[in-house]
Amino acid sequence: MFGLSQACLCRARPLRPAKAVEPLELLLLAESSRPLTVNIRTAAFLGEEHMRFKNLFFDLWYRFGKPPWSIDQAQPDLIAAVEKGEVRGPTVLDVGCGDGNNAIYLAGRGFNVTGFDFSAKAISIAKQKASEEKADVTFFTLDALKIGDIDKRFDTVIDFGLFHNLSGDKRKQYVRALSNVCVRKGQFLMLCVADQAGEYPVYPNRYPPTTSQDDIRAYFSEGWKIEWIRLGVAKSSEKFDDYSAWLTSMTFTK
Repeated sequence: MFGLSQACLCRARPLRPAKAVEPLELLLLAESSRPLTVNIRTAAFLGEEHMRFKNLFFDLWYRFGKPPWSIDQAQPDLIAAVEKGEVRGPTVLDVGCGDGNNAIYLAGRGFNVTGFDFSAKAISIAKQKASEEKADVTFFTLDALKIGDIDKRFDTVIDFGLFHNLSGDKRKQYVRALSNVCVRKGQFLMLCVADQAGEYPVYPNRYPPTTSQDDIRAYFSEGWKIEWIRLGVAKSSEKFDDYSAWLTSMTFTK
């Protein structure tokens, strides 16, 4: 998820008293292209008690606007990786697939693709797109931290814009859960906003936080062999800017 605004017109109250946290500021773009800005606390992204609020918020964003990561095509770095033969198959799991652009692209290139997202509206849009494009993709709704509930293992798991949205403890939980869905010597391909500029600038806002190569190596130090990390782009929809991102390929070794 890329390119979130720092503007604020209204503030949503937490569902119950919580520890003080920094505000998370999000931009909704209405059909009329007039911006509707909403400020919610990052507490809405922490803990089961906020799950319903989080789901509702993003469902509304997909219903009445267009999130910055919804670009109506696959991410350029995914396309380049496929064209170079760097994505293993045949089975691929797209974690946090949003409205399905990456998954549908991979299906069109012959991969057997499954995608999930916590937003029911995003999955509804993804299914409609897949039907229109006659793409054979399995889509369903699930929170990424429950990825271990999936009773299947995949040759490749892709994450294009989810990891960098998680806090430290949630990142650890997520990385542990990945081991339940990746075959031995399977691939994890991840794109996250980078702390280093390349062809594109560094994302300037506080959320999602930028990620360093050291961060990636630290979180994936056990059970994963990092094959390569290179600078790419987190491409956003036309109303938002594009930013520098790390594309990482790693192999599950357990």
